[in-house]
Amino acid sequence: MEKKQSLPYLLGGAMLGILLTLTVCPCVSMSTSAEIRTGHDAVNQDGFRLTGDNQNQDSSRTASETWDRTTVYTGGDTADYEGRLYRAKWWTLGELPGNSDVWEDLGVSDHTSAQTEITKNIPVNASAPQNRELTDFKVVGYYPSWKPDKLSCVDFGIVTHVCYAFAIPKPDGSLRDLENPDTAKALLRSAHDNGAKVLLSVGGWSYHDTPLESVFMEATATDAGIRRLAENILSMCEEYGFDGVDMDWEHPRTDGTSARQYEALMLTLADRLHKNGKLLTAAVLSGATPDGSIYYDAAAHTNTVLNAVDFINIMAYDGGDGERHSSYPFAVDCASYWKEARGLPSHKVVLGLPFYSRPGWADYGIILENAPDAWEKDHTLYNGMEVYYNGMDTVAEKTRYARENLGGVMIWELTQDTGQTDKSLLQTIGKNCRVP
Repeated sequence: MEKKQSLPYLLGGAMLGILLTLTVCPCVSMSTSAEIRTGHDAVNQDGFRLTGDNQNQDSSRTASETWDRTTVYTGGDTADYEGRLYRAKWWTLGELPGNSDVWEDLGVSDHTSAQTEITKNIPVNASAPQNRELTDFKVVGYYPSWKPDKLSCVDFGIVTHVCYAFAIPKPDGSLRDLENPDTAKALLRSAHDNGAKVLLSVGGWSYHDTPLESVFMEATATDAGIRRLAENILSMCEEYGFDGVDMDWEHPRTDGTSARQYEALMLTLADRLHKNGKLLTAAVLSGATPDGSIYYDAAAHTNTVLNAVDFINIMAYDGGDGERHSSYPFAVDCASYWKEARGLPSHKVVLGLPFYSRPGWADYGIILENAPDAWEKDHTLYNGMEVYYNGMDTVAEKTRYARENLGGVMIWELTQDTGQTDKSLLQTIGKNCRVP
């Protein structure tokens, strides 16, 4: 599958592979100093979700070996998967824990020491930025480079920031030529004419169906590689006149050196961009699962990185197919993780909204063409199956929540909206993002 076909599964996915992880895995949190309540469960001072299944269990239980797709497990065998312990009920090979009846979920495993070091490396600075525009409500929209003919779909009077997706890194620290550069230039002109800023979004989940995580890891394996990749990103940003960079490394992990390499790259970019009056943002993991647990690898976005970025774009979608995809409670849990558990100030927390469905990954606009009443609900029949998405009421509710509690909303992605103004999700955001 070519990049322009697969990328909508990412950030907007952006993120089929990661997002499948979110689908199948209730995950363990990392140590935090905050106590938050999301849904009906509490998180204790060490960051563990206290669910009905594990409130009375011994959280010091030692995890078994990490689950491996090529290993055969028989009844009674245990495996650690993304911070939770699972026990096989019978013979299994290649079936993901949390996604198959063969696995019994035993709760959180003792797998938090590395995260404690990562998340407590430096306190998050909650002071307001000097730049007033960053405290104003933000409407951030991703524009996919593989849709050069959709610029007319975007109401630049509503969006405040547009991320041009994507600049693709190479293992040697260089960047591939920007796809559809003329579209990027036209986007910059239209956005600037309306007072919106445009950021160069770097990464995404995959390129030509090959995940980019290993590419980022190889490119940043040395200090020289980090400097080389940063210089190439900055050069492309300057060449086209972007107002900053949105980093979409999907995704740094708490195990190994990934988090440290990511942090080093982000600090290098932040130093140069901020000296030149440009922005640095990051697309980040949801932080929570639809079940209310905390997503393990969210800790790889270290406090040092959170201090360095101007704001984060939370991928609060792709919790799974069906009603797990992007519900209102899921969105609140995601925002609560970054704001309460991690201590980010409100103006830095931007809540992601999907303009597409799961299963099927169909655009909201296309669904509406086939089901004219789809705008007034969150699921409908499309192509013979029940698909779930965010209709107008849910988008309005999430936008009002963000207006009262956060720094803005983010959209993956802008061209998936409908051209019917009275049923448009972007117009719904515009109507609800301002105080009445």
